[in-house]
Amino acid sequence: MKKRLYIVRHGETEYNAKGICQGQKLDAGLTETGRQQAKIAASKLENFNAGALYTSPMRRAYETAQIIGHHLYLKPQVHNGLIEGNFGIAEGVSMEMVRRWPEFPDWTNPDTAYIDSHYLGGESKRLIRDRAMQALDDICNTCIADDIIIVTHSAVARLLNWTAGSTVRRIMPNASVSELVYEDGKLSQQQNKLLLLSCCAPCSCAVIKKLAEEDADFTVVFYNPNIRPKEEYDKRCAENKRVCELYGVPFIELEYDNERWCGLTQGFENEPERGSRCSVCFEMRLQRVMEYAKANGYTAVSSVLGVSRYKNLEQVNAAAAKASQIVDFPYRQIEGRKNGMQELRQQLIEELNLYNQDYCGCKPRHL
Repeated sequence: MKKRLYIVRHGETEYNAKGICQGQKLDAGLTETGRQQAKIAASKLENFNAGALYTSPMRRAYETAQIIGHHLYLKPQVHNGLIEGNFGIAEGVSMEMVRRWPEFPDWTNPDTAYIDSHYLGGESKRLIRDRAMQALDDICNTCIADDIIIVTHSAVARLLNWTAGSTVRRIMPNASVSELVYEDGKLSQQQNKLLLLSCCAPCSCAVIKKLAEEDADFTVVFYNPNIRPKEEYDKRCAENKRVCELYGVPFIELEYDNERWCGLTQGFENEPERGSRCSVCFEMRLQRVMEYAKANGYTAVSSVLGVSRYKNLEQVNAAAAKASQIVDFPYRQIEGRKNGMQELRQQLIEELNLYNQDYCGCKPRHL
């Protein structure tokens, strides 16, 4: 039995904002910043196919789960085993002070995930971890969904990630999302190797920058046989490659199969933008990229085909769903319009002096 788990830390609380240690005894709700963080987490989780949502009973986690559940149409289910640890005398004390205590280094060291280190009057790391693992056993053995969202707390999330093999020492940010795999009572890290289909540098630059800053394991692929003439295709391909080189991202160019594209879209020459020809075009390109990804060890395909306001995002997603079913390979939606992405895109177009073409590719004005 294999389950994919999306471990979410709750959004910011008043204690987080003030830098105060909180555990079981301090249970504040979310700040306005925390609610916005939860909405951003929900947008990220929208890219996955989660079928269930579980949460700690504590107020800050439950409010986060409610926001995520509202966004994804999932009802939060409470599991007491996901509760935060009891940190004894550390609770209510400033984190600046707690960091000076001799016990603190153990709480940031993945090599000590199983020891009995604890603050006076509090629970040990071992106890918190074992309780959380028992909660995951209960959830994964009873939930029929293969993809499950778990909303919990900083110590719990970090201990679960360490159990899965992570060596990250920093405290997990509020509303951060980490992906783990649960199988036969054991946790491992989700290996994500993403292949990102790019149509051009102006549409992909912001997404490439964001993924690179997140240290995502991804490669950009340029498969756009719809672009003509060939001189225009070469110009866009070179510009996209330049952006990838700036951010240290691998770049692949697939074949330029314009004849096949023309054959598939024959009869749709007079279709308007967002018409049937676009669907045929999207399906062809996404299917080919998924076939390549499946044969070359990638775990999912994404694209920036719907980033431009001139494109119908629902049409792109429908084409991706169809291609995904044909190839039997997962497609992951990536946010390229909201949460400041359009503003970042315009900023990068100017800063990098990107070549910004004036037509999609399939119907240049001079042909």
